[in-house]
Amino acid sequence: MKNGSSIISMAVLEQSHLIKCIHAEGSKILSRLPCNAEGADISKPSVLLAAFTGTAAFNISGVTLHSLFKLPRNLKPPFQGLGNKLDEVRADLSNAEILVIDKVSMVSKYLFAYVDIRLKQIKGNQRPFGGMSVLTVGDFYQLPPVRQSKPLCVYDPTRIDLWRDQFQIITLTEILRQKDDVAFAETLNRIRVKEKDDVLSGQDKALLSQAVTAPAFCPKDILHIFATNKQVDAHNSTTLALFHSDIIKIDAHDYKKDPKTGRMAKQATPFHGNNQELADSLKLAIGARVMLTRNVNVQSGLCNGTFACIAEIVISDDGPHVSKLGLELDVSRNPNNVSAADNIVYIEREEENLKQRGVVRRQFPLKLAFACTIHKVQGMTKSSAAVSLKHIFEPGMAYVALSRVTSLSGLHILDLDEKKNMCQSRSSHRSCDHDRSFTSAHYASISYLGDIKPTGSSHRHPS
Repeated sequence: MKNGSSIISMAVLEQSHLIKCIHAEGSKILSRLPCNAEGADISKPSVLLAAFTGTAAFNISGVTLHSLFKLPRNLKPPFQGLGNKLDEVRADLSNAEILVIDKVSMVSKYLFAYVDIRLKQIKGNQRPFGGMSVLTVGDFYQLPPVRQSKPLCVYDPTRIDLWRDQFQIITLTEILRQKDDVAFAETLNRIRVKEKDDVLSGQDKALLSQAVTAPAFCPKDILHIFATNKQVDAHNSTTLALFHSDIIKIDAHDYKKDPKTGRMAKQATPFHGNNQELADSLKLAIGARVMLTRNVNVQSGLCNGTFACIAEIVISDDGPHVSKLGLELDVSRNPNNVSAADNIVYIEREEENLKQRGVVRRQFPLKLAFACTIHKVQGMTKSSAAVSLKHIFEPGMAYVALSRVTSLSGLHILDLDEKKNMCQSRSSHRSCDHDRSFTSAHYASISYLGDIKPTGSSHRHPS
């Protein structure tokens, strides 16, 4: 962090590895500063690693922004202060000088503004981000914030523009995921910046056509990636029935206050919730592929979007219902509750209030995951996957889906629609288009607000 050019020289590394290197080097440098030489609590971090989603946070050994800054689920005004939690959070972040945010394309303007206000409150400093240095990493040609109309980098005259006013941009120019398949990587990069009305070259069409696979001949045991939840649910149900005969149904435990007794009473059948809530019921089997749908313990890898297989179904002793599920995670840090012998993590039901007034639901935070939506795979790397480009509805979706695999040989395209391979329009997304001459897919952006300043070259966000 002492020299801005150091980030450029490390661009050949994997993005998550780059962030971890910045964390290690930044922590080392900050520990040597005179202000930290004596009397500082070395157990408190000086470099914070965070991301919007649990899976992105886990990949960089960080935490979610909501968890780190104790943010409310609803970020819209008015701003909610920390109240009696302020002293605790202030103590935990007393040494923090640098904040690193990964997958910044998924961070909304509301969330970014909330982080700014929260850091001002925590640090007692009215400079942007409380005077901390902020480094963000991501690609604005990938998926934008969920349920947000504009990415962070798009200018909005109705809001304070922290991005435009405070950040410098450094472009990373090495493609790592497809480094062993250059032709495929170059095609993906052209798709990345392709407009809806642009025509794919004959060369790119020919290359992608090699991956087109009829559904009947597509391997059933690889991850299938679809645009919509409806497609995902259909594939998951079909695949579960195809491979498993020992399927069990796990109903949610719904509770509602009894008007006579005033106590919460368990309902005979679950209410009908929406697809954002814990499932009304789950159909599972030993060996079935599943995905967590809530952040249970991000540091342990139990986060929203984590893939696993059902390894054990534990039935309660006091009644015929499932009390625990044993999961074998695809990726694990072997936390305390994981047996080194079998690598199984046990989870219990989570509890949350349904939107239906007065209803409390207890259910396992899971869903089947023989297939998943494109939004769930951002940041993921797979050796093979099947991709459907039907029903693409958002810029960046086709690029994200196709670029999850490391080579063309591992890609199975179930349907190819050139017009769906679109990016953001040039008119509305120009402020994200930092430099067309670069062929990379990632940007690192830095706001130097503390006492650590760059001496290397970089370029200002274009006006």
